[in-house]
Amino acid sequence: MLKILFVDDDAVARRNMAQRIDWNDFGWNLVYTARDGVDALEYMKENQPDIIISDIKMPIMDGIEMAKIARDYYPDLFFIFLSGYKEFEYAKQALALDAVDYLNKPIDNSQLLDVLRRAEKKCIRAREVNQILNEKYPLIRRQYISKLMYENFREADDAIFRAFDINITGGLGMVLFMDFGKDAPPDTAACQEYLQTLCNTLTRQYYGSLFICMDNLQLFIIYTMPDCKEKNRFLTSMEELKKYINSCLKRDMLLEGIFYQGSIMQELNDLYASCQAAMQSKNSETYTLLSKIRCYIEKNYQNPDLSLVMIARHFNVNHCYLTSLYKDQFGINLYDYLISVRMEKAGELLRTTDMKSYEVAEATGYRNSQYFSASFKKYYGCTVKEYKHMPG
Repeated sequence: MLKILFVDDDAVARRNMAQRIDWNDFGWNLVYTARDGVDALEYMKENQPDIIISDIKMPIMDGIEMAKIARDYYPDLFFIFLSGYKEFEYAKQALALDAVDYLNKPIDNSQLLDVLRRAEKKCIRAREVNQILNEKYPLIRRQYISKLMYENFREADDAIFRAFDINITGGLGMVLFMDFGKDAPPDTAACQEYLQTLCNTLTRQYYGSLFICMDNLQLFIIYTMPDCKEKNRFLTSMEELKKYINSCLKRDMLLEGIFYQGSIMQELNDLYASCQAAMQSKNSETYTLLSKIRCYIEKNYQNPDLSLVMIARHFNVNHCYLTSLYKDQFGINLYDYLISVRMEKAGELLRTTDMKSYEVAEATGYRNSQYFSASFKKYYGCTVKEYKHMPG
C-alpha cells in the first residue's frame, strides 16, 4: 500500500486532508500528518513514506527546505507541493526537486487525485521487477565458475573461455565482482532470479563478456572489449556498464550494487591476476572507506549541503549500504554521526566565543536557525541559552 505523508502548519488543513479522500479505497495510506517540516523530518527518521504532500509556506522550515533534507534520508521520495502563493520562484524550486506537481491552493479533490495517480505510477514503475523473459543459466555453469574461482583460475585454459564465448582478442578485459554489501535484499530468491535474467540480457548485449550470478547474489563479471587497445576508452566503457547495471537494479529492485574491480587484462592468461586484484580490493575497501568518511565529515561539516547522499556519491557507494556499514562498525548511524560532529562543534563555539545562535547555526552547516535550535535541544537536553549559562 502506498504510504503518504502530509505536511501543513494549518491544523484545519491537516484534518481536512485526512477526511477529504477515502484513502483505503485507492490503495493508499495517509500514514501521518505533520505540523511542520521539522515534525515531518523527525517522523521520517523512523518511517519511510513513498509520497510527501507538503505546503511550501510554513514557519520554522518551509516545504522546499524540508524536501531537500528529506532527500538525505530517502533519495527516491516523490513530492507534491501546495501553495497559496502563485510565485514562479516556488514553482522553479519545486521543479528542481523533480516534484510530481506544484498545485496552487485552493485545490479540489479531482485535481489532487489526478496528481496522486501520477505519483502512484511513478512509484510502481520504480518498484516493479521486469518479467523474466529468459531462462536461467544452468546450475552447472555457476558451479563450474565457482570451482574455477576457488582454484584462482589456475586450471582454466583457452578452450574453457571459448566455451563461455569470452573474447579478448586484440583488446582489453577486466574481472569485476558486484554484490550488495550489507544492503541485502529482503527477498533473496526473487533477487537471485532477477540477477540471472539480468545476466542473460547483459551477455547478449556485451558479446565476448561473461556475466554470472553466483549463489550468494554476487555477480562475477569478465568484461572485455575486443580490438580495443586504449585503456581510457576501455575504462570509460566499463564505468558505463556499471552505471547501466545499477540503473537496472535501482529501477527494478530498488537496490544498488557495489563493484570491486581487478587489474586490466591484455590476454586471458592475466585473468588470475585480475581476479586476485578484485578480491583484494573488496577485502581492504571497508576499513579504508570508513576512515576516509570520518575525515571527510570532520572537514566538511560546515557545508549545509552535506548529506548522506552527497557523502555516498563522493565515495561512489550506495547510501543505504554505507549507513549500515558505518553503524555495524561504530554503533551509530552515519547521519547521527554527522549531527554529533556539528553539535560538538556548536557546543565548542558557544563555550569559547560570543557568537549568536544563528551564527553558530551557519558555522555548523544549518541554514535554518530554528531547526538548529531544535536539534541542539534534542542533542544536549537544553536550549542554546541554557547551555551558554551553564557553569564551567
